[in-house]
Amino acid sequence: MHPDSLIGMFQAFRPDGIGLDDAFSGMPCAGDLFRRLERLYRDSGEDRRPQGGRDAYFVIRAPSPIDPIVAESTARQWIENLSELAKATSQALASSVLSRDIQIRVLEGLAPKHPKDDSEKSELLKVFTKEVPELSHRLVNEPADGNACDFLNLLRPAYYFIACDASLRDYLMWPFYQPFADQINAAPVDPFSPYYDLWRHGIKYRIFSEDQIDLYLPRHG
Repeated sequence: MHPDSLIGMFQAFRPDGIGLDDAFSGMPCAGDLFRRLERLYRDSGEDRRPQGGRDAYFVIRAPSPIDPIVAESTARQWIENLSELAKATSQALASSVLSRDIQIRVLEGLAPKHPKDDSEKSELLKVFTKEVPELSHRLVNEPADGNACDFLNLLRPAYYFIACDASLRDYLMWPFYQPFADQINAAPVDPFSPYYDLWRHGIKYRIFSEDQIDLYLPRHG
């Protein structure tokens, strides 16, 4: 089976995910995998657009408000987790960049787009777009765990295209990676959980400098 053949798999079970638990039956981490997906379906809700048609991806249409201070501390925990994961997987560049004194600014409204040209991107942004999406997968020792790696590679595109979001993918897939993290005593236990909390509140992050991340909170009221 080609990985691309599973793209859209999770959309087919909207809006409630009923029946999807059978896809993971017999796996040790099946319960945790399905609990995360249940949370995804619950938080994103109905896939029908108000103006007609259906969403191609999972979208939080009515995110609940969050205190800006809580959003900032949640983002900081996520960055710290990523830094630890980079160290555990011996990713020198990501570890160095993520361990910097990164400032977090909380704003409100629509998030601007990141620059497309690599020459206009900060090193911090490049780490988030190129290094961070591979951190979890680097836990897998491919020569020693070929079957597991094949299975993960098969599912990664389907998980990614839930929302075209690598960190959301890695939160949802973390139960697959946890045993590999345990083998090398890699902390933290659930590194992408803070990111999910940001995502479910409709928060988007943007990076336009070497030492600052901007969080854009949706406007309410």
